[in-house]
Amino acid sequence: MARTVGDAALMLSVMAGLDDRSPISYAVDSRELVKATRAPSLKGSRVASTSDLGGLMTIDDEVRTVFERAVSVFRSAGARVETACPDLSDVPEIVRLTRGLLMVARHADKLPEHRAVLQEGLVENTEQGLALTSRDVARGELLRTRLWQRVREFLATRDLLITPTSATPPFPIEQAHALEINGRPVGRILQRSYLTYAFSVLGLPAISIPCGFTSQGLPVGLQIVGRRRGEAAVLRAAAAFEAAQPWAAHVPPIVRRAR
Repeated sequence: MARTVGDAALMLSVMAGLDDRSPISYAVDSRELVKATRAPSLKGSRVASTSDLGGLMTIDDEVRTVFERAVSVFRSAGARVETACPDLSDVPEIVRLTRGLLMVARHADKLPEHRAVLQEGLVENTEQGLALTSRDVARGELLRTRLWQRVREFLATRDLLITPTSATPPFPIEQAHALEINGRPVGRILQRSYLTYAFSVLGLPAISIPCGFTSQGLPVGLQIVGRRRGEAAVLRAAAAFEAAQPWAAHVPPIVRRAR
């Protein structure tokens, strides 16, 4: 959405804040968001690091390697980094149940007339949502509440949690999803979305920033997750990483080869 962390903070400062049209909005001092990127620092920050959500994910080897180098940048910048992760074992079921409900809300009315032109995966997800029972929906909300409490308790003694943004490098645009990880075929399961969905489903602030490239010149993202309403801390950390490893002027190798 933005070329630099500073630009992302500026955009967020315009978007954020109390608005009666959104019942979940809340008051924010937008100046603090921009200010955070002008005084970037990781010194003394307590940071938890997990490449695979505590073993929940299968991660591409090159993505893991690039991510581990990014973790080293955090340490060099003065952060106190530990390998740790809250219990996220319920995420797959939460994704299945809450995503199905969301797809029904957004797309169920389109199926009768537009099924033939809708993306296959979208139709499949919507139909899975339509098959949910009220008990399924209730269970999804209960699981999400329990997950929230576990993550809240975990972050009570940490300032940030960092993960890769995606389990795989970018795949060809002609593909709907990655076909393999580390040479092993993978299906259409939603595992690829767990890294980000695990935290967006809780409403926690998070940012994805570039942190390196694979041997093929494909970009790898770093996700920084903060505590509830901790947007300024997330932006401050992202800006500190950007200062240590700038990317705005960098042209990805794959783009250079295509010219």
